[in-house]
Amino acid sequence: MLVQDIMDISSASLPILKLAGGEYHLNEAAGIVPEEGNIIVVDEKGRLLGKINRRHLFREPSVHELRSLVEPLKEVILLQENALELLDYFKDGRKKIVYVVGQDKKLCGAVSSGSRAVRMLFKIKNFAPFPNIFDAMYEAIIVIDAGGTIIYVNHAYSNIVGVPAGKILGKKMAEVEPTSMCLKVLKGHPPILNQKILIESIGVEVLANITPFYVHGKLAGVISVFRNIYETMNLSDELKRVRDIARYLHDELNAKDKQLPGAFESLVGKNRYFRQALILAATVAPTDATVMIRGESGVGKEVLAEAIHKSSPRKDFPFIKVNCAAIPESLLESELFGYEEGAFTGAKKGGMPGKFELAHKGTIFLDEVGDMSPAMQAKLLRVLQEKAIEKIGGRKTVYVDARIISATNKDLETMVVNKQFREDLYYRLNVIPIFLPPLRRRKDDLPLLADHFLKLYCDELKREKIIIASEVMNIFLEHEWPGNVRELKNVIEHAAILCSGNMITVEHLPWHLKKARADFHLPVWRKETLPELVEKLEKEVITRVLQEYGNKSSAIKALGISRRTFYLKLKKYRLEMEN
Repeated sequence: MLVQDIMDISSASLPILKLAGGEYHLNEAAGIVPEEGNIIVVDEKGRLLGKINRRHLFREPSVHELRSLVEPLKEVILLQENALELLDYFKDGRKKIVYVVGQDKKLCGAVSSGSRAVRMLFKIKNFAPFPNIFDAMYEAIIVIDAGGTIIYVNHAYSNIVGVPAGKILGKKMAEVEPTSMCLKVLKGHPPILNQKILIESIGVEVLANITPFYVHGKLAGVISVFRNIYETMNLSDELKRVRDIARYLHDELNAKDKQLPGAFESLVGKNRYFRQALILAATVAPTDATVMIRGESGVGKEVLAEAIHKSSPRKDFPFIKVNCAAIPESLLESELFGYEEGAFTGAKKGGMPGKFELAHKGTIFLDEVGDMSPAMQAKLLRVLQEKAIEKIGGRKTVYVDARIISATNKDLETMVVNKQFREDLYYRLNVIPIFLPPLRRRKDDLPLLADHFLKLYCDELKREKIIIASEVMNIFLEHEWPGNVRELKNVIEHAAILCSGNMITVEHLPWHLKKARADFHLPVWRKETLPELVEKLEKEVITRVLQEYGNKSSAIKALGISRRTFYLKLKKYRLEMEN
């Protein structure tokens, strides 16, 4: 299931301060926030900026002053991320909420630690080691435990049944669907295999597989996999293909020591979420499954698409790239499908093949597919359904055999709801979604990536080995990298060219990173001795880290000192009393 399926707090229920032009506005919920409580801050387009303490509003500050008082929020997750990612935020057991944003950064709502759905996430995590696969499936999945409690549903379940996951997670199946065959199988009825059953509460017939599962030889619950029977009749061939892919993925992903193919060498990183994405990509590469790569600009979607192609049986045939956002709407059709001679004024003699035709037997990569117009979406859907194209000005149907990999940084699910993207095309393209995390979510990979790019540029410039100063690496770790891996690569190239020695220092960095460093101010010297000045700075740093992390264990880890030293500093500077 996705985060959007279990979001239990709407944006309208959150206390919000909107900064618009030279004014600011508070919603109704903000009016009941306690004096020392926090209010969420968004811009005029509803994009999340951070939080601000309500006490700052009592003196009626200007918008400019308010912007300088906004603090960043750490508990933020994307609407389309898998819901199990929330466990990283809630694992400390503290009462909190995590704010949910779309890919456009607009605030959508929040998930609270006390919700029934979150409690079920901790229970299901052992049954879903690779949750993205369950949510990639077109079939609905529902899991109940041995006590008949619903502990998991995937995203397709909410789409088919029309009930948000958050509404039923943690409830007894006997309350939600008293006549459910899941309960009968739980009580000993033989497993249901490809059987037509009726979901009475919504009056929908489905084709279902319902089977018990066991843990350490003991009945642990029942899993049901089903889909709408009418769609099944129309798409039976596709259903078989998806099932074959799902079985293959299950077997491959259960291989603990799976080695990535050589084509993936350029995708550097050991971050858990990034590694999961690569393993999934490498697993689907030998199949003909349609893949959609999701992620912000600059995370490496095109590089991953090419790695999938080079690891597939189609590797000896063309890999054709099409940037749907870069080609004018008036030219996109001719680029994709080609044209015949005389099709329009200026058409080349003999005509021209389109990208799909050039990709025959190979792979076509449709980047920024979310920018296609509705008319082009309809034509692309026809190609996917019929595996055939018609050139502009042509009468002959040309059959093409090309694997399709698409990519986007848009929130397609919201676009589907708003009728900006065709739902049928979405499901055709989104068979296997792969989410590449932004660089700010995988900062543990920064040293590896920086060294990798630095080695590439040293080889290119025929330079001796260059190292990165620790001060520079600290700046890298503090930076948010809005341009992701592409920005880091450019920064390393910039520094490598300017560095004449064997170490990259702050002076070799681009202006925007040097400026960020300059924004850090030492305490003002008031004729103190050096030890006094050091103590002043030490106290300030410890105070800021405590405020940022909110608990001592995290602060100790961030400061890189022992627990004993940390508590001695707290006592020395009387910070225990202040906090």
